[in-house]
Amino acid sequence: MVVRTPHWTVPHYWVWGLPFFLFYSTRASQFPHERPNQSFLRTILCFLLSPVRHAVSKFIETYLLWKQPLEKYGLKPDHPFEEDYASCQMAIMPDNFFPEADKRKIVFKRASKWWFWQRGIEFDDKTKIEADIVVFATGYDGKKKIKAILPEPFCSLMEFPSGIMPLYRGTIHPLIPNMSFVGYLESVANLHTAEVRSIWLARLVDDKFKLPSVQDMLDQTMKDLEVSKRATRFYKRHCISTYSINHSDEICEEMGWNAWRKKSWLSEAFSPYGSQDYRKEK
Repeated sequence: MVVRTPHWTVPHYWVWGLPFFLFYSTRASQFPHERPNQSFLRTILCFLLSPVRHAVSKFIETYLLWKQPLEKYGLKPDHPFEEDYASCQMAIMPDNFFPEADKRKIVFKRASKWWFWQRGIEFDDKTKIEADIVVFATGYDGKKKIKAILPEPFCSLMEFPSGIMPLYRGTIHPLIPNMSFVGYLESVANLHTAEVRSIWLARLVDDKFKLPSVQDMLDQTMKDLEVSKRATRFYKRHCISTYSINHSDEICEEMGWNAWRKKSWLSEAFSPYGSQDYRKEK
C-alpha cells in the first residue's frame, strides 16, 4: 500500500472510554469552533478557547496512537486530528487491518512520487516494489463528472470565483439556475446532512421561502470557505463537521423553523443531533 498523505483513522467511536460524539457532535463541543456569520464577541471567544480545541485534538490523537500501531508502520499523520475531522477525512479502520499488516499481508510505503517500471513501481528514493496489479485508490473528482454534463457558460462557472464550487447552504450554486446539488456537502454523518438539505430544498421548491440575492449567496459561500481555510489545510473538501449544528440552525431559521430542536437544555447542550431531530414541524 503506497501512502502519499497519511490521515487519522479510528478503530471505533470511543475514545478512552468516552463516546466520540462528546468531542465534536454536540452544541457544547462545537462551541469553541469558528463558524460563519459569528459575532465579534464570539470570534474573541473562539480565539480564547483555541487551547481547548487543541487539547481535544491531542487527547484523541494520544488514544489513536496507543490503540493503533501508526508510528510502527510510519502512518502517523503530520497534521492534527482536528484537521482531518474538519475536512471529513476521518475513517473507521477495519478490525483485522493491522493484524494483517503484522502478518506482512499488507505492506506500507510512504512516498510522494512514484512511477512504473517493467516489473512494478519505483519510488523517488530509488526503491522498487514488484507488483502484478496496481490499483489506484485515489477517489474521484466529482466536479469533473458534473462539468461533463453542464453546457457552457455554466460549466465554466462551476468553481467561480474561488476555484472551489460555491454552494449556498451546501445545495444551490448561485450562478447556475434551476439546479441543486444534494449530497455534495459532507459532514461526519452524510445521510443526515443530505436529508436536512433535502427538506430545505423541498420547501424552497414549494415556495415556502425565498432565496437571497445571487451576490448575498456568493458572499455566504465565501464566508464558509474562509472558515474552512482557517480550520484545515484540506479546505477544498466541502465539509462542515466542526459547525454542522450551526449550519443546520441557519437552514431551520431560513425555513421558519425553531433552530433548537431538543426538549431540554441539557440534551440541547450535550446530545448529538440526528435526522430525528429535524422531523417536520406541525
